[in-house]
Amino acid sequence: MRLLKGEILSNEKYGPDIYKMEIFSPYIVKNTGAGQFINIKCAPEGVRDPLLRRPFSVFDIEEKFNVFSVLYLVKGRGTRYMSTLGRGDILDFSGPLGKKVDLAGGRNNLLLIGGGMGVAPLNLLSKLGLGMGKNILMLAGFADSRLLRWERDLVSMGVKYRIFSEDGKWGEKGFVCDHIFDGYKVFASHDIFCCGPIPMLKVLQKELKRENIEATVFLEEKMACGMGACNGCVVKIKKGSDDFDYKRVCRDGPAFALSEVIFDQ
Repeated sequence: MRLLKGEILSNEKYGPDIYKMEIFSPYIVKNTGAGQFINIKCAPEGVRDPLLRRPFSVFDIEEKFNVFSVLYLVKGRGTRYMSTLGRGDILDFSGPLGKKVDLAGGRNNLLLIGGGMGVAPLNLLSKLGLGMGKNILMLAGFADSRLLRWERDLVSMGVKYRIFSEDGKWGEKGFVCDHIFDGYKVFASHDIFCCGPIPMLKVLQKELKRENIEATVFLEEKMACGMGACNGCVVKIKKGSDDFDYKRVCRDGPAFALSEVIFDQ
């Protein structure tokens, strides 16, 4: 991990209240793996409000141009500030943070299940997996069609995918968790990775547990330091049959075995 500054090459509106920011950073491009993220300072130079940096998954990497991107939803002061930045502005950030996911040691078929903005880390995982010759099937669910533009990225990468939306205006009408076993119609066996809102992950955990199927989940939590020092992003992870440990999403994760995560009721 390093404290870095990079020039913003673009900060385009990707959908209603959603932006894709591209940043020049040879270091991030060279050293970032699947599942890792960066912490962005969301205030001008010399301003300390908001004080804490904001974590964002690395959405994409363009090795040829030493450019990486983040996808973000404008929700508060930090992301509102980010949305005002443009080409030529300098971004202050740290990274890469979190542990890399080892794709090389896994199966050749990957089933990715994403919900809403949780597709961000799965996008980079798709690209890296395809680069290793792996077969990818993406199942993604959304409340509406705000992320419609992302479908073009999937097509350009050559990812097999199915999109589900609650309002039926994008892809198939329905919920992605109703189709999590459809992957077996495509691959006899596969590694599963998922990311999305907690209600979706709870359903996914329950359904996979019933079939004794393992999956890796990318967790997203509010963070302070992003380096494991403050313990502000801890989650409960099972320890044995009736105990648990607190694990730091920023340092021990963000990838965990879905079956071992204890979600608060």
